[in-house]
This record gives sequence, structure tokens and C-alpha cells, in this order.
Amino acid sequence: MKKKKSKPILLRRSKPSLFAWMRRFWALGIFAAFGLAYGAWLGINAPYFRVYRLVVNGLHHVARSDVAARARIGVRSNIWLLDSGGIARRVEAIPYVLEAYVHRVPPGTVRIDVIERAPDGCVRTDDGATLTIDAFRRVLERGCPAAAVTYLPRGVEDTPPGRFIEDPDLAQLQNDARILAAAGEPLTDFSHDKYGQLEARLADGIRVRFGDEEDLERKRRLIGPVLASLGDRLAGVTAIDLRAPATPVVERK
Repeated sequence: MKKKKSKPILLRRSKPSLFAWMRRFWALGIFAAFGLAYGAWLGINAPYFRVYRLVVNGLHHVARSDVAARARIGVRSNIWLLDSGGIARRVEAIPYVLEAYVHRVPPGTVRIDVIERAPDGCVRTDDGATLTIDAFRRVLERGCPAAAVTYLPRGVEDTPPGRFIEDPDLAQLQNDARILAAAGEPLTDFSHDKYGQLEARLADGIRVRFGDEEDLERKRRLIGPVLASLGDRLAGVTAIDLRAPATPVVERK
């Protein structure tokens, strides 16, 4: 009998594992990573990206020099290594600044966009100080513009610029002043009497007694007609009492 020829056994070449592949090329990988990191370091620290210009937008009350001083950006600083959040917080500490946004503009410009706070009126404190405040009762500066609406809250002390005046009496006066702002006659010197009732003063010095905060819209609409009804008899009028809107009372000396 003829012997059968045995078939050759084919050996399959096993595919190298990922670990084996990495072990073979680990040195090359480390070298490449080091090269990339070093290249990035050189790029970031290149003189090309040093700050050479500061642009500040949105200023009306604040001086550019004040923003630059608070930002504290060194002349050799790299724009990619700046702490933009820290710069924004320092600029926002300026009393008149509401928000600040820091932008990097390659190769070497930093732009700060500022949103300023708007003055809302003047506060006269118990000790005679005058303070300009915004709608959130942040003190913007000492002193007040001549035409500013004046608030006369009870018990408010002198407060440095940049701080907030946490006083419910002042908050209520501001709110009342906003409601009455549409009156034909401008009002100022908003205050509460000893009973907590609202008073204000017209430009000619006449005191308007509003009473409680109810129906302020209705009461303010009475000011014009009352003044018109007096005509040329305004001389000697010291106050208009609107605490009972149905029966306004004119007070004279």
C-alpha cells in the first residue's frame, strides 16, 4: 500500500498586541511628545506673543489709566499666559465698572471691553456726605452732579466708593422715584417722614406729600392739574398734600 502524504501544517503569524507595539516604539513616542511640548513652550514664550498694546472700550466715567493700573498687565507678559478672569475681577473692582471682558488678540494685543454703571441719583447721609449711587445702590463716587435726583434715607452712613449701601429705606425711595419719574414735573429730595410716608420736592421747592406707596401712579397724575388750577397763585404755596387723592390739599405759609 502506498503511504498517504501528510499535508504541510501552515503556521499562522500572530498579530502583535498593542502593548507589544507600544513597547517597541515607546522611546520614539516619548521623544515626539517631548518635541511637541517643547515646541509649544517655545511658541507660547516667543517674543512675538508679548503684550505690546492694550485697548480699552466702553469708557465714559472711568479713565483708561485706571483700567490699565487695575489690570496689571506687564509689558513682557505673554497673551496666552494671562489670567483673564483675574484681570476682569480687578477691573470690575473700579466703582463705576459693572462688567469687564478680556480678549486676547494675537499676536500681542489685549482688549478689555468695559460696561459701566449708570448713576441713578445722589444720597445724602446723616453726617452730611453726598454720594453718587447706581440702581443697585453701589457707591460710584463722592459728591453728586447738580441736577441729580436726591435721596434722603434715614440712618445711612458715609460709605466709600465701590461699596454697596444695604438699606431698605433707600431701596424703597429708589423704587418710588422710578414710578414717579413719568410725572410732568421733575421731583427730587425723596424721603420718608417719621411715619414712613413718602415725600418729594418739586423744582420750585414745593413739597409733595404722597403718603403711603399705594396708588402712586394716580397721585402723580394729580400734580399737573393741581399746579394748573393754582395758576398765578403759586406764591406762598409750601406743599401739596396728595395723601387723600380724592381731596388734594394745598398748604400755604
